[in-house]
Parts: sequence; C-alpha cells; structure tokens
Amino acid sequence: MARKPVVTRQLYECDFALWLDEQARALKEHRAAALDWDNLAEEIEGLVRSDRRALKSYLENALLHMLELAYWDTERERNQRQRRLHLNNARRGMAVILEDSPSLARYLADIFDRSYQAARRDAETLTGGQLPENCEWTLEQVRNDDFYPSAPSCPH
Repeated sequence: MARKPVVTRQLYECDFALWLDEQARALKEHRAAALDWDNLAEEIEGLVRSDRRALKSYLENALLHMLELAYWDTERERNQRQRRLHLNNARRGMAVILEDSPSLARYLADIFDRSYQAARRDAETLTGGQLPENCEWTLEQVRNDDFYPSAPSCPH
C-alpha cells in the first residue's frame, strides 16, 4: 500500500475535525489515494466502541435508578420523582443509540447481568443494604418507558 501523504498524517495529529472533513470528501469523491486508511479504520472501530460504552453506562444507570426506586426506603418519598427522571433519561439514551444501531440491542442482552452487578454494588453503597443477587426485572422492563419498579412487599 502506498504511504499516506505527510499532509494527511499531520492533519490527523493536529486538526482532527479538518482531517475528518477531508476524509469524508475523499470518500464521497472516490479518491482512494487521499484516504488515510489506517486512521480511518481505527476511528470507525472507535465509533462502535463508543456506542457500546454509552449503552453500558445508560443500562447501568437505569438499573441503579430502578434499584433506588425499589429499595432505598429512606429516600423513596423525597426522591422518587428525581429517580424516575434519571431512569427516563437513561432509557432515552439507550433508545437513541439503538434507533441508529439496532444491532447493538444484542449487546445490551449480553452485558445485562454484569451491568446489574455493577448497579447493585453502587445501589448497596447508597442504600446501605443487601440487594437481590440477581436482577428481578427483564431487559424489556428496564427499557420500557411505562414500567417503574415498586417497593418489594417482603423485607429484603
């Protein structure tokens, strides 16, 4: 493969936005010789990693707020609306990413159990109590805008 022009390498290192604009233009104009192949591939891979990180964060936050709604007895009445708002924001964040990239829905299913464990650890720190080892909600419930967990009927 031919070496990329010095100008392209310098742009990537010193003006990322301009580099992106020039790479997009070269792609649209089918100018293969002007493409910075290695950095383009790296940036495209980075986009997928970024969406996965964001989905994981939104899922963990949604689960955390669901656990707070269900188990944080001392704060339930005072903070219920705020917890619901945060839960709605996390759900909306997941929905926006999945609208653009529906194939990532499988990723959410793959990380669900690990995400619950991370959220459970954080929620236990907040609530000061032991929470269920396994998630009592399905991924569909976590993503459902109309579902909100209620306080358990039995002591935890």
